Amino acid sequence: MYMTINAQDTINTLALNVIHREREVHQYQINIDNYTAMLAAMPQGEPPAEILQYMSTKTEELPLDVPLETVQAVADYQYRDRIRYLIRTEAIEQGKAKAVLNALKVQIPADQLDALVADALVKVNAQTPAA
Repeated sequence: MYMTINAQDTINTLALNVIHREREVHQYQINIDNYTAMLAAMPQGEPPAEILQYMSTKTEELPLDVPLETVQAVADYQYRDRIRYLIRTEAIEQGKAKAVLNALKVQIPADQLDALVADALVKVNAQTPAA
C-alpha cells in the first residue's frame, strides 16, 4: 500500500504511540487525583437550606443584598459540584485513552512490545528538552 513505509515502520510508529497514549492516560490520572484532593477540602453533604434557592444562580447574578458569607457558600458548593463533574469527565476520557492504548499494544507482537517501546522511549527522551 505504501511505497516508503514497511511493516516494521508501522510497528515502530505503534510503539511510539503507546508512549504518547500512556502519557495521556497518566495525565488524566494526575487530574483525577488533583481534583479528588481538591474535593476533600470542599464542603461536604447537601447545601444548607438557606442557600438552596441560589444554587443554580451564577454568583455574579445573585442579588446585591445577599450577604457575602452566603455568596461565598453558594460559590463553594457550586465549585464543589463543578469539581465532581470534572472528575467524572476525566475518568470517562481516561477510559477512552486506555482503550486506544490497549488497541495499540495488541497490534505489536507481544514478544517485541517491551523492547520496541523502550527504543521508542529513548528517541522521545532524546527529542524532549530537559525540564
